[in-house]
Amino acid sequence: MLAVIGRLLAVVLLAVIGVVAVVAERPPDPVPASASPADFSAERATAAVDALARVPRPIGSPASDAARDALVGRLQAEGLATRVETSASLYSEEGQTGAGRVENVVATLPGSAPTGSVVLMAHYDSVTAGPGAADDMSGVATILETVRALRAGPAPRNDVTVVLTDGEEAGLYGARAWVRDSMPKNRPTVVLNWEARGVSGPSLLFQTSPGNAGLVDAWSSSVPYPRGDSSQVEIYRFLPNDTDLTPVLDAGRPGMNAAFIEGAHQYHTPGDIPLNLSRSSVQNHGGNALALTRALGDRDLAPLDPAASRQPATGDRTYFTVVGRLVTYDTSWAWPIAGLALVLVIVLTVVGRRRFSVGGVLGGAVVYVVGLAAALAAGIGFWQALVWLRPSYADTGPFLGQPLLYEIAAGVLAFAVTTLVVSLLRRRPGGAALCTGALLVLALLSVGLAVVAPGSVFLLAWPVIGLALGMILVLVSGERLWLATPLLVLGAAPAVALLIPFAVSSFGVAGVSDGLAVAVFTLVGIPIGAALSALPRPGAVRGYALPILAIVWVLILGGGGLLYDRTDDGNPQGSALALVVDADRGGAGQWVTTDQAPADWTRGYAGGAPAPDVLWPGDDAVGSGPGPVVPVPGPTATVVGRTPEGVRLQVTSPRGAPTVFLRSDLPVAGGTVTFPGAPPLALPPSPGPLNLRLDAVPPEGVTVDLVATGPVQLRVDDQTLGLAGVPGFAPRPPDLRQARGNESDVVVVSRQVAVP
Repeated sequence: MLAVIGRLLAVVLLAVIGVVAVVAERPPDPVPASASPADFSAERATAAVDALARVPRPIGSPASDAARDALVGRLQAEGLATRVETSASLYSEEGQTGAGRVENVVATLPGSAPTGSVVLMAHYDSVTAGPGAADDMSGVATILETVRALRAGPAPRNDVTVVLTDGEEAGLYGARAWVRDSMPKNRPTVVLNWEARGVSGPSLLFQTSPGNAGLVDAWSSSVPYPRGDSSQVEIYRFLPNDTDLTPVLDAGRPGMNAAFIEGAHQYHTPGDIPLNLSRSSVQNHGGNALALTRALGDRDLAPLDPAASRQPATGDRTYFTVVGRLVTYDTSWAWPIAGLALVLVIVLTVVGRRRFSVGGVLGGAVVYVVGLAAALAAGIGFWQALVWLRPSYADTGPFLGQPLLYEIAAGVLAFAVTTLVVSLLRRRPGGAALCTGALLVLALLSVGLAVVAPGSVFLLAWPVIGLALGMILVLVSGERLWLATPLLVLGAAPAVALLIPFAVSSFGVAGVSDGLAVAVFTLVGIPIGAALSALPRPGAVRGYALPILAIVWVLILGGGGLLYDRTDDGNPQGSALALVVDADRGGAGQWVTTDQAPADWTRGYAGGAPAPDVLWPGDDAVGSGPGPVVPVPGPTATVVGRTPEGVRLQVTSPRGAPTVFLRSDLPVAGGTVTFPGAPPLALPPSPGPLNLRLDAVPPEGVTVDLVATGPVQLRVDDQTLGLAGVPGFAPRPPDLRQARGNESDVVVVSRQVAVP
């Protein structure tokens, strides 16, 4: 009985530690507008969001122009010298080249004795689907309120430059242009970018430039609510994701990136409205922005920007929070810490030789790896089962409107895998051997991380150190029950405090679709469960009662989730629909959808199989249907001259579409794109077919020089936002909304152009 009570008490204490660690990561309460003028107030900041994020603002749209003018006025009202920098830039990735004309809003708050400039960056455009209250008008409002608070106090030593970029959602156009044309080349500059990939949650420092020691020191010593950790920095370095900070880092300049990522089901959708934006998230964003700007604004920036100052680069910092307390140290300690973890596992193996053999430890390690793979597969299978039961999840993706019961089910599924593995091995090789084998795997992974991602070593090494020490002390103390239980709780505390918040936060990164959270819960669950099963006088729960009971609860919670996360007016389903018009056939229209499981309303327009001649320029069309005849003029690509390498075209949209596509089945060996008032942009040569996107096309059009040695058959498409004026189009019912991103609710007019 005493053993049962001891285990139960240990589980309760560890659960309390996990809950406290998760709660400690929450953002602060918003500060009211009545706060001191020198403080950051989320209530003041979100007033700007309410005013500026009412409609979508894609690049080149009238709403984007209105936002630009409003931001110029607000910055000038704060006394900042403000200008609009008109330029153009391009990107090339995944077989497509994009070029766009941008209008960045740039302003400067002069410093008292500047050593360089602190740049506050955010983008003021949005996707076509939603108003972008969080992404990224929250970042813009954060900067506006930060500047206002800075002016209420003493002037910073360094200049503070505001860069509100255009065209981020279309291809980082504004940031690329600013880095190329306006970022000081030989003056120390630090860029702080403020982003969002959801509508709530803590503001996470998730990306930094290499050699971040000075930046992280300034951040850790100044911000009131530090959130995020260096593992996110390491992970992000391997991901293909981009933000406006990407061109800065590509140029070898220093910067930091912060974002909140919860409520991702509203990201890039019509639900990204001021009403859904968390004031607490804005407070976390802005409180940190103000404190960090003040800290960097008053220090010598030269050591932070080696590329500009020609000073030696600094090392990296590991940083993370434990139960709300920030820990930082030089990342060069990654090797000693990983080595200590491995040494302690070896010591544990030696100390425990009377309880288990080396073979038992190796067997436990193999079973642990198999258990983690099973947890990952179970998590993926859980999601696939949900998609099978509710096919619309294939279009929704992992970010659901009401995911709570599914997330709890994922945690219970991890508990099922953990208890099953521990039950299978509770006698041979035994709990102590399984725990040691699991710790061996984690220690070896820590050593591997020290090679490829040293800033993330802490995630595994400290849990291993704590639990290995706890097990060693239990074994050398004679395994007295009254002493073993608290020793194991103390030893397991680092694993729970670090990995449980990491597992919970993974729901914001990947939802419940890829099994990541289930695997992380199991990662920490198996060694702790095995350690508890190794306590003296086992016999609490026999057989497989716990895993079976857990599976039953997974089924109950999954069924409850299907009932809870139902499509209705408050939780609408995304619906993708677009109209493609063939200008060469008198304006014949065709409805197109990319939904895998379209709703009845969507099928009413595009319920058939994709037509073989569909002219849709976006992602693969899944369904199509006959549309109305829309007699509008098609885009033009007129030959206006010859160049030594090929042909010069003037590309226009007579109906004023801001986006035009040029495609050809034949490769085009480079060329240039010239927007009015901007320098020419060199197109990268590509061995594949021409696939060029032009954004923010002005009425007079864009000049395109193509390197071509013979005739080229071009397909030219232009694209406008909105279906409201299309004949026969009826608004969606309340339980549906425009699909995420930039490809729904657009009209595309297409035509073929022969270039001799």
